[in-house]
Amino acid sequence: MKVTVRVPATSANLGPGFDCFGLALDLCNEVTIDTEAEPGVSWEGEGADELPTDGSDMVSRGVATTLEQQIRHHPGAAIPSFGMHGVNRIPLERGLGSSSAAAVAGVAIAGVLLGPAGFDPSDRDSAYTMFAYAAQLEGHPDNAAPAAFGGLTVIADGFVAPMLAHPALRPVALIPEERLSTAAAREALPEQVSRTDAVFNVAHGALVVHALTQDPDLLPVALRDRLHQEVRLAFAPEVREVFRDLDRRGVPVCVSGSGPTLLAFESDDRPVEDPGPGWRVLRTAVRAAGVEIVP
Repeated sequence: MKVTVRVPATSANLGPGFDCFGLALDLCNEVTIDTEAEPGVSWEGEGADELPTDGSDMVSRGVATTLEQQIRHHPGAAIPSFGMHGVNRIPLERGLGSSSAAAVAGVAIAGVLLGPAGFDPSDRDSAYTMFAYAAQLEGHPDNAAPAAFGGLTVIADGFVAPMLAHPALRPVALIPEERLSTAAAREALPEQVSRTDAVFNVAHGALVVHALTQDPDLLPVALRDRLHQEVRLAFAPEVREVFRDLDRRGVPVCVSGSGPTLLAFESDDRPVEDPGPGWRVLRTAVRAAGVEIVP
């Protein structure tokens, strides 16, 4: 048996939706398993020279953790050995959900190995189970949700609300060379915020959902945030300057996840320009589908 699992990159927070909102992007990692191949792990693409090959990577951990939990419900299930090869297109530690994509891929692979007792990503209940396993393992449900469901997702108390994004959205990921660990970016955030700032983000969070699904013209205002972006931009002054330049020109922009990648939305009258050396500019699309299993 040879099967490929395809999982999209994701952008979390989307301005004011801190730890709640996520968007799937049409940039996918692929992991192929082959039950007739020699057991082992190999990589190509982003991070190929630094990801572990001893089974301690996030994909392998997702496989092992999910199988452990599922076999309790399906005792006696025969799990074949397999070789695993990953093709990574999502940059590591740039705020594009590479870890969540790996966790979701691992859960999906476990479902394949379980056979009829596994998961069907096209089934909402199965997709929710996959999301829950991946979020528990990796710790970022705002990324795991769009990776599992696709499109725009909102997370609240463990519940996922998937939504169709507006077809006119034209996301552009501005990816700097530098990295930023999620842990460091989170530790710098204040423990308390003012009531004024909290109300500001609630209002703009509601506006973002409307803008991303119904009226993208509202995005320059809707993406504004007072809880986390300025703190995270302070870690990367060059990124902050690009962010402020886009904002001054009326281009909708937000920090993707914990950064340092910026996610902008361009239009014919508000194009996104290349920031210059040290940056990658990736024009993509919103991906309507989440994880896919390709025979």
